[in-house]
Amino acid sequence: MDKVCGIITEYNPFHNGHAHHLAASRRETGADGIVAVMSGNFVQRGEPAIIDKHSRAQMALRGGVDIVLELPVPWATASAEGFASGACRLLAATNIVDCICFGSEMGEIAPLLDIAHHLCNESNDFKAILKKQLAAGMSFPAARAVAVASTLNDNAAEIITHPNNILGIEYLKAIIRHGLPMTPHTTERYGTPHNSDFFDGDSASAGAIRKHIRHGKELLHLAPLMPRDSFEILTDEYQKSAINALDNFSPHFHYALHITPSRRLAELSGLAVAAQNRLMAAARRHYLISDVLKDAKSKNYTHTALQRAALRIVLGISADAPLQDIPYIRVLGFRRKKEALLRRLHGSAAVPVITNLKHAKSLPKHIRDMLGSDMAAARMYLLGLKPYGIPEKSELETPMVII
Repeated sequence: MDKVCGIITEYNPFHNGHAHHLAASRRETGADGIVAVMSGNFVQRGEPAIIDKHSRAQMALRGGVDIVLELPVPWATASAEGFASGACRLLAATNIVDCICFGSEMGEIAPLLDIAHHLCNESNDFKAILKKQLAAGMSFPAARAVAVASTLNDNAAEIITHPNNILGIEYLKAIIRHGLPMTPHTTERYGTPHNSDFFDGDSASAGAIRKHIRHGKELLHLAPLMPRDSFEILTDEYQKSAINALDNFSPHFHYALHITPSRRLAELSGLAVAAQNRLMAAARRHYLISDVLKDAKSKNYTHTALQRAALRIVLGISADAPLQDIPYIRVLGFRRKKEALLRRLHGSAAVPVITNLKHAKSLPKHIRDMLGSDMAAARMYLLGLKPYGIPEKSELETPMVII
């Protein structure tokens, strides 16, 4: 039986580094098939994807992925821990994925596994140091690095300052904690650093590409940085003005703040009282979400954490929603020549596999409720684009991507 590798992605958008990771994952694992779990229309940084999930699924399939699965919005917009836990459990629920492979700055699995085991078995000393640093006003990532340095070693603390290493460790923690039957692999990240704003030959981070697009710069500059198919899909969406951004949801954010009771806001944002009050005060002074978040930022919360809180308020998703079990697997698209792999998925999965939303009416209520959240998020995504002439379109009218 074919070996199947799972990968966890956002492809926001798909670029040369992603193509390199796909090829390296096949080599590293010897996999015959690649199944990707991909964030939908909203992503882990707490913002809308720059183009919609079906366009990005098409990029993925043309780039070499065999099946694209959607990570439901509560997990796609969660912290690194919630995002990783949901994505890994979804891959495991397929019952066809043998291993996962992620990119990391480290490029070696053993040191990352050591840290993951350390964090899964936090000592009393670790907890005490972490608590002390948080009380002193440190953000969680910084406080955790101090606790790791004190209870493991300085090298480990350095490792967890790099964003791809951090996500990789969260994948490993999810595999360990949930006993997931998937062998982990990692490949070294290709090209420019994750948060770099610079282009380097044929390499750039997705963040640099997004910034280039949103600043209205010449799109042709991106052609060397992306596979041809991905660039053509991006160009098509750009020409339709279908490029989304968090500030497009500023009116929805202010309306939600205005009508939502304080207790419910706390459930949605996951913020401490002082941070929530700072956010509310900043919202009275500014209109654009980006300006609100700059004003509300403090030592305790990273900008990205505040973005996620703001997005949860817009979407009405509680901060603890990712603690639930994965209720279903939704297929966004597949490669026709791998249809046998899709049949295997249908026959093996531990939860219902959804390829057509019109057939979901007979599913249990908790599944329909979660699907409803994803469908509402998809509609909200389009509301952000409506001022640019992009028509609303129901999820029920959007078929799987098949190439």
